[in-house]
Amino acid sequence: MFGLYKKLENIWFKLPQKLRFLLVGGFNTVFSYGLFAFMVTLLLIPYKIALVIGYVISTNISIFTQRYYVFRSFGNLKAEYIRAWEVYILIMFINYIAMYVMVDIMGINELIAQAFYAIFSTIFTYIAHRFFSFAVKNDN
Repeated sequence: MFGLYKKLENIWFKLPQKLRFLLVGGFNTVFSYGLFAFMVTLLLIPYKIALVIGYVISTNISIFTQRYYVFRSFGNLKAEYIRAWEVYILIMFINYIAMYVMVDIMGINELIAQAFYAIFSTIFTYIAHRFFSFAVKNDN
C-alpha cells in the first residue's frame, strides 16, 4: 500500500505548483465552506461565531496540506506554522469585516457572502504562502 502511495506522490509532485495549489486549496476551501455552512444552517450558530470556529478548525488542515502537498516545504516547521497562522489571522480579520459589510450592511445571505469571499481569499492565500509562509529562507 505504501508503494502505491509513493507512486501517486511521485506523479503528484510532477504537477505544476499552481495546479497543486488549486487542487489542495480547492479541497481546503470546500472543507472550510462546508464546515461554515454546516454550523450556520444545521447548528444555527451565528455566522460571526461560525466564521471564527471554522478558521480555528480548518486552518491547521490547510497549513499542513499546503506545506507539504503544494509547496513541498521542509523548512523549520515551527517558523512556517507561525507564519502561516499570521496569514490566516489576517485573512480571517478581513473575512470578518467583509462578512459584516456584505451580510449586516448590504443584506447578502451569509452563505453567498462567504462563497464570494472564498474567491478573494484563495488568491491572497496562494500569494502569501508562496512568498511568506513557505518561502525558502534561512529559519535558523
